[in-house]
Amino acid sequence: MKELIYSKTNNLSMPLCNIVDKGVVSGSAAAQDNVIAGCQPRAQMIYNMAIAKEPYITKDMLDIANKLDTTMVGLEYSIKTASSIKKKIERLTNAALLSGEAPKQDYAYVAELGDLIRYTELVQHDEMTDKVLKTVLLLEEKGYILYEIDNKYLNHKGRYKSVHLNVLSPSGQTFEIQIHSRETLKAYHVTHKLYEEWRKPETSIARKAVLHAIIRNTYDKLPLPTGIYQLKNYKRAI
Repeated sequence: MKELIYSKTNNLSMPLCNIVDKGVVSGSAAAQDNVIAGCQPRAQMIYNMAIAKEPYITKDMLDIANKLDTTMVGLEYSIKTASSIKKKIERLTNAALLSGEAPKQDYAYVAELGDLIRYTELVQHDEMTDKVLKTVLLLEEKGYILYEIDNKYLNHKGRYKSVHLNVLSPSGQTFEIQIHSRETLKAYHVTHKLYEEWRKPETSIARKAVLHAIIRNTYDKLPLPTGIYQLKNYKRAI
C-alpha cells in the first residue's frame, strides 16, 4: 500500500509528507531529526527543499522497483537526518582546516551533498549489472538525469562493493541510489563498525591498515556479479 501522509516533525516550517509502503514510512528517521543545529538558515532551507521533494521521488523509485521486481529497502532512511548532516559538515570543515584551506560556508557543504535523499535498491546478486542498466533506463523514461555511475567493483583496492547512481530529478533535486544485493548488504552491516573506527582521525595509520584489510577481505569473498566489470564508471556535469 502506498499513500501520502503527514508525519510529525520538529521542523515546524516544513511538515513531512511521506509515502507509506508495506508499513514503512519513507524518511521517518528524520521525522524528529530535521533541524540542523547551529547552521545558517540557508543551510536549513536547502535541506527543507529536499524534504519536500522526497515523497514524489520515492513514489517513482517504488514504481521502478515494482517494474524490475527489486526492492527499495531502508525507506525510513530516504532522508538524511539533520544530525548526520551536521557531522558531515564538521568532518569537511576539519578536513579543510587540516589541509590549510579556508572552510566553506555550512550551506555550501549542504548544497554539495548528493545524498540528502538516498535509496538502497536490493537486487539479486548475479543480476546486479542488468538491474543497474534497467534502473537507469526507467529513470530516464521518467525524466530523471543520470549524472554519475560509481561502480565500486572497478576499484580493486577499495574496501567496499556496490554500485552507486547519482541522479538529478525533474524538479532539480540530486539524490543517490545504492544498488546492493543481500550479499553486499550483509557485508556492509558486518563491516560498518570497523569502517566507523577506520575513518576516525584519531585512529592510527597501522590500525587503519588492519581495518582496511579486514573490510576488503570480507567483500573479496563475495562472488562477482555477471558482467560487473563491463559496467563502466560515468560522470557528467550538472
